[in-house]
This record gives sequence, structure tokens and C-alpha cells, in this order.
Amino acid sequence: MSKILFSSFLIFSATFLGAVQIPTDTVQSRPFGATINVNAKVIQQKNDQHALTSSLEGYIEEYYVRAGDTVKKGSQIARLRSVALSKLAIDYQSLKTQYTHFDKNFQSDKALYERGMISRQEMTTKQIERDALLSQIKGIEVQLKGSNVNPTSLKNNGNSHYVYASASGRIGEILEPVGAFIKDEKVMATIINADAFYLQCYIPLKYSAQVQKGQKVLIKNNAPSAIYGQINRVLPSVDEATQRITALASLDKSTSLYLNQYVGATIYTQKDKNYLAVKKSALTFFQNEWVVFVPTVAKAHKEEKKEEHGKHEEHDDHEEEKAPYEARVVEIIAKDDQYVAVKGLKAGERYVSDKSYYVKSMLLKAAIGEHGH
Repeated sequence: MSKILFSSFLIFSATFLGAVQIPTDTVQSRPFGATINVNAKVIQQKNDQHALTSSLEGYIEEYYVRAGDTVKKGSQIARLRSVALSKLAIDYQSLKTQYTHFDKNFQSDKALYERGMISRQEMTTKQIERDALLSQIKGIEVQLKGSNVNPTSLKNNGNSHYVYASASGRIGEILEPVGAFIKDEKVMATIINADAFYLQCYIPLKYSAQVQKGQKVLIKNNAPSAIYGQINRVLPSVDEATQRITALASLDKSTSLYLNQYVGATIYTQKDKNYLAVKKSALTFFQNEWVVFVPTVAKAHKEEKKEEHGKHEEHDDHEEEKAPYEARVVEIIAKDDQYVAVKGLKAGERYVSDKSYYVKSMLLKAAIGEHGH
């Protein structure tokens, strides 16, 4: 009975694997270089951090963001109660009222001048006075606009002054609390440009000759997807604290990284040796060994026949009662960002290049079935 059940399981497993497209590839020779595992720190250049300041002094009444929030350029960050803004508003409205009355009188005087009833000198003096008032108004408007205040909204704005994000990014730190008095371009908070992170790699001196500009760096931080960088500078001096050379790498993406975070990293040096290799996705840990799954002889023969005929042949589930794949133990020699150099496979041999967890699951269940046999 157990034989029948186990045989049925294998047939079911083969059917299941037949429904799932298991990708395969061939073992090929590829160039590899030495890999250097290093400690690294996520940093940012000073010019990639933006300081949030207010050009008008006042007391912070409210923040609309918290540290870590993502903001876009122009987002509202905080509201200040500004006596300076109140004074500007009063001066602005007063000057505009004066200008309205003065301009009305000026137009009347201009008509009298054209009729010869006012001298040129008197008319020139009045025009200078009118232009001076207009210049003061324009000066306040420039000051208001530079502080992101619309002059036309002053009546409804009162003494509330709003601070807006000067760039897109993440709020780094809130440096001044609610109630603090802000003046003299004091920094209230910082915005971190998450697209401008760098990796500061600390490299042992013995590898100094192997590290060069342009080499790939892989960050090890258990992120959902791999984060790569590229070395763009090797600093000319040794770091005194660590007695290591320092290399800076620009990052392709950094959404899952944090400023000042310490991570492990792998530097891929110049490729100068050839090894037989498989894709990284093919490697899996099975029964305490690193393995790559390969088709059995029967499975490989059937695949070859399909390729020869150039079409999909009908699969008879009853033809195979044995697992169509087997685990081949391999020895890892070298790695790069996509491939692993291994011993234990032959050039041109086919292997499961991805979705090996399906094959692994089938073999583990088959092993349980055998023990229960």
C-alpha cells in the first residue's frame, strides 16, 4: 500500500513540476575576480542635505511633518507666528493706501501740468515722490515672495508664516521644537536626499592594490532586492581610527538604507580567472550541503528530444515514477553579482537556474515518503 502511495506521490510531484515552468540553463565558463568583504557606512555629501530655514523670524506654532517623513519640494513643513510678518503686512497695506491716494492726486496734477498750470520742476518732484512709494511697495513684495508669502493674501494670512520644503527627500531631524523662536536663518530641520547616498567602504591595506574606480559593490543588509553601488573614489590616505583605506561608492538605489547605517558589503574586483559557473538563483542549501539541481538522465534525454523536434511533446505522467531532478553537491569557488563559480558540474551540463525551491520541496517530500516506506 505504501509503495502505491509513494508512487502516486511521485506521479503527482512530476505532474506538479510539469505545470510549473522550471527554467534551466547550461553550465558555462565565466571570468571571476577576487571578492573583498568589507564593513561600510552609509553617508551623504554635505551638499546633498538641505537645511530648512525661515527668512522671517517668529515662533514655531506647528510642524506638519515628523522625522523620517517623505516630502516633495514645496511641501508645507511648519507654521510660524511672525511679528515681523505682521509689521511687513501693516507697512505694505499702509504704503499701498498712500500710493493709491498719491497716484490719484498725481494724475490730477498731471492734467494741470499739461494745461500749463503747474511747473515742470513741481511735476518732476511729485513723480519722484510717487516712484519712491512704488519702490518701497515693490521692495516689500520681493521680501514677501522670497519668504513664500503671497502679498495678495496678507489680509487673510494675519501673522502666520509657512515654511516649505526646499527639496524632495526625507525629513532627517527636527532641530527646533514647537515654541522655539527662529531668526537669523536658523536651521529648523533637515531634508535628506535619499537618491544621493554614498557608501564609505573600509578596506584592509592588503587589498589596496586590488580596489579600483568603477568596480561593483553589493550591499548586504537583507533588503527585499539587491542594492548595488560603484566605486567612484579611493581616498589617498589611511583612516587613522580603522587603519584601513577608504573608498566611496555611489549607490544605484537606497530606499531601504538609512543615513549613518553600518552595513556589510562585497567588492567585486577585476575579473582575471575563468571558472565553470551557474546563476546565483540556482544555488540552494539542501541536506546540509550547497547543491545545484540537475535533470536526471531520463529527464535530460526527454528535454533533448523536445529540442530536436522543436515542439512540446505530450508528457505521460506514468512514464516517470522517479523524481525528474537530482541534487548535485557543489563546492563554491568564487562569486560575482550574478554568478557563482562551482566545482562538481561539467561544462554544458543543464541545471535548474531558478525556482529551485519547487524541486527542493519535491525531493524533501520524496525523502519523507521513502523513510515512511
